[in-house]
Amino acid sequence: MRFSQNNMLEKTKKYKKIIVVCIVAILFMVISFIFIYQTYIQKIIYEERLNQMDEVTHQMFLNLEDVMETKWDYVKVQCNIIEAADIRTTEDLSLHMKRITDLYEFADSKITLLAVDDSGKYYTEEGNQGMVRDTYHFEHSPKKINYVSNFMTTNESRMVFLKKLEHPIRLQSGQTINYYGLYQDMHELNEYFGCDAYENNNSVYILDDNGFKLFNSNKVELIKGHNVFTVLKKMQYLHDSSFDKAEKELKEKGVSYSNAILDGTEYFYVLKKMDHAAWNLIFLVPAKYVATNTVRLVKLIIWFIILFAVVAAGCMIKGIVTVLRKSQSEAIEIERENNTRLETINTELTQAKRAAEQAFEVSNNASQSKSDFLASMSHDIRTPMNAIMGITSLIRHDAGNKDKVIEYVDKIDVSAQHLLGIINDVLDMSKIEAGKTVFSYSDFSILEFMQEIQTMFCPQTEEKHQSLVIHHENIVHEWVNSDYVHLMQIFSNLLSNAVKYTQKGGKIQFLVEECETKSSAYAKYHFAVIDNGVGMSEDFKDKIFDTFTREESSLTNKIQGTGLGMAITKNLIEAMGGTIDVDSELGLGSCFEVFMDLKIAEESVSSALQVEESETYDDIMKGMRFLCAEDNELNAEILTELLKIKGAECTVCENGERILETFERSAPGDYDMILMDVQMPVMNGYEATKAIRKSSHEQAKTIPIIAMTANAFSDDIHHSLTVGMNAHISKPVEMKVLEKTISSIKFGGGLKRRLLNNKDEI
Repeated sequence: MRFSQNNMLEKTKKYKKIIVVCIVAILFMVISFIFIYQTYIQKIIYEERLNQMDEVTHQMFLNLEDVMETKWDYVKVQCNIIEAADIRTTEDLSLHMKRITDLYEFADSKITLLAVDDSGKYYTEEGNQGMVRDTYHFEHSPKKINYVSNFMTTNESRMVFLKKLEHPIRLQSGQTINYYGLYQDMHELNEYFGCDAYENNNSVYILDDNGFKLFNSNKVELIKGHNVFTVLKKMQYLHDSSFDKAEKELKEKGVSYSNAILDGTEYFYVLKKMDHAAWNLIFLVPAKYVATNTVRLVKLIIWFIILFAVVAAGCMIKGIVTVLRKSQSEAIEIERENNTRLETINTELTQAKRAAEQAFEVSNNASQSKSDFLASMSHDIRTPMNAIMGITSLIRHDAGNKDKVIEYVDKIDVSAQHLLGIINDVLDMSKIEAGKTVFSYSDFSILEFMQEIQTMFCPQTEEKHQSLVIHHENIVHEWVNSDYVHLMQIFSNLLSNAVKYTQKGGKIQFLVEECETKSSAYAKYHFAVIDNGVGMSEDFKDKIFDTFTREESSLTNKIQGTGLGMAITKNLIEAMGGTIDVDSELGLGSCFEVFMDLKIAEESVSSALQVEESETYDDIMKGMRFLCAEDNELNAEILTELLKIKGAECTVCENGERILETFERSAPGDYDMILMDVQMPVMNGYEATKAIRKSSHEQAKTIPIIAMTANAFSDDIHHSLTVGMNAHISKPVEMKVLEKTISSIKFGGGLKRRLLNNKDEI
C-alpha cells in the first residue's frame, strides 16, 4: 500500500512537471504563431495598400495629364488665332484678348490670356501689367514655357502656359510680342486633387525639380518648410522604404510610392513627375484612410485567430490536466479512455486527411482546367492570327491575281470573325463574373425570333449538308417582353455548338413550345435544341457548364472553341430567371432543354420588322453623304473606302470638336447622317452628340447619329441612345450591320430593331 502511495506521489510530481512543460510549450507555440502570422499579414496589408494607392492615384494623374494637355491645346489654338489677327498696338492686343476671352468664356474657368514681349513686359486684356517676375524661364528662348508662380500683382498661385510665336507680333510702339498663352488660378485644379476613395483627406503639393513648394491644394500645411524633399528625407520610413529609393524610382519611372511617419502620424505618399507640365506632384494621405476596409477586415480576422488560439490552448491545457488527473486515480481506465480518444482522433485525422486530399484534388483539377484552357486559348488565338498573317503575305505575292486575292480576303474575313468571337466570349464571361451584365427588355414576336434563328443558321447547316428543323407548338402568346439580344445569344450558342459537334448529313432540331401556367402575366416557354452529333461523356456532362472546360477527344479536338460558351449561356439563362438541363450520350447526340418565364406583351402587328427583312440593303447608302468622326487614320481610311464602294461620300473629322465645327458650318442637307466614334481626344462622341443636338443648326434635332465604338455592352448602347444618338454599332464595323441600321432608322424600326441589328453585342 505504501509502495503504491509513493508510486502515486512520484507519478503526481511527474504529471505536474509534464503539465508545466506542456503549458509552456503551448503558450510558446501560440505566441510564435501569432507573431509570425501578424508579420506576414502586415506585409500583405502593406502591398495591398500600395496597390490601392497605385489604382487610385493612377487615374487621378491621368486626369491631370489630360487637363495639362488640354491647356497646351488651348495655347496652340490661341497662338494660331493671334498670329492671324491684325495686331498693331497694345490697344489692339487688349481688345483681341478681351474678345477671345468673351468668345471662349475663359472668365468662367478663371483663365486669363497672357502675352510677353521681348523686354520682359507682360500684357493681359487690361493692358500692360508690368515686368514678368520669373524671367529665368525665358532664358535660351524655349519654344514652350510652363511654371507655377505667385503671380505678378497678387500672391495667388497660378499656372502659366506660354508658347513662342512662330511669327512674332511687332507693335507700333517698338515692342515685339514673342510669347503668347494663358494663366489660370491653381485652385481650379482642386477638383482633380481630391480623392473620394480617401474621403478627400489627402493633400497634394506641386513642387519644382528641386522639391520647393509651388502650390498646396490643402488649407492645412502638413509639410512645414519650403523644401518638401528636405522634410521627406528626415521622415521615419517603414517597410524597408526610404527617400533615396523613392527619389531614384521617381527619376527612373516617373512615379514612386513610400510609407513613412511625419510628426507622429503614419502617411503614404506618391511622387509623380508630370509629362505635360514642368512640375512634380506629391500625393500625401494618412495611412488610416488607405485600404481601410481591408485593414479592418484583416484586424478582425487576426482577433478571431488570436481568440481561437487562446481558446484552443485553454481547451488543450484543460484537457491535459483532466486526463492527467483521471490517470492518477484510475490509470487503467485513463489508458483505455486515451486509447479510445486516440482512435477517435486517428479517425478524424484520417477523415480530415481524406477531405484535404479531395480538396487538393479539386483545386488541382481547377488549376489544370484553367491551364488547359489558357493553352487552348493561346492556340485558338494564334490559329486565326497565323492565318491572317500568312494570307497577308500571300496577297502581296499574288496581288495581280484578282481571283486569288478575293479568295484570300474571304479567308481573312473568316479568321477575323473567329478571332472576334473568341474575344467576345472572354469579354462576355468577364462581364458576367463581374456582375455587370445589363438586360434590356423590349416587346418582340417569338415567331419572328424563330425566323431570325432560321435565317442565321440555315447557311451554316446547308454548308455541312445538315438538316435543320425549326418547329413550334401551342404558341398562345406570340408577343413577349424580354431581352431579345441575350435570348438570341443563348440559343445562338446552343445551336452553334449543335452545328459544330454534329457530323455532315446530321440532323439538328430547334423546338419551341408554350406550356400551361397559372400566371396571367407570364408565359412559360420550353425551348429544346436537339442533335444527333458526337454527344458527350457522362463525366463531361456534369461539368459542361463550368468555365475553362472543354471535352478532350479525337472527335472534338479539331473543333475550334473557347470553352466559355456554355458557361456564358447558363449564367445568362439563370440571370433571366430560367433553367437549363442537358441529356447526352456519347456517339448518339445531345439535347439541351431551357425553361423560361417570359412576360406577356400587348399583342401588336408585325411592324416594319418583316418588311425590312425582305428588303435588300445593297443600294440603301448609294448617294448618301456622311459626316464621320474617327481619330484613327487607318480606321478612317478603311471607313472612307467602304462607304465609297457603297456609292456614298464621307467627310472625316479627327475628334468631336472638329465634327461639331464642321456640322455647324454646313448648310442644311449637306449631310444625310453622322457616324460618330465614341472614344476620341479633345471631345468624345457623347459630348459631341450633346453639343450637336443643342446647336442652332436647322438639322440639329433631326440628323441621324450612329455611334461606332468597341464598347459593345448593353449599358454602352443605352448610354449612346440617352445622349441623343439614334443607333449603335460595334467595331469593327460590318457594312451589312451598318446597312441594316441605316434601314432601321429610315423606316422607323425603333430601339428594339436597332438592338436586333447589333445581336452580336451584350
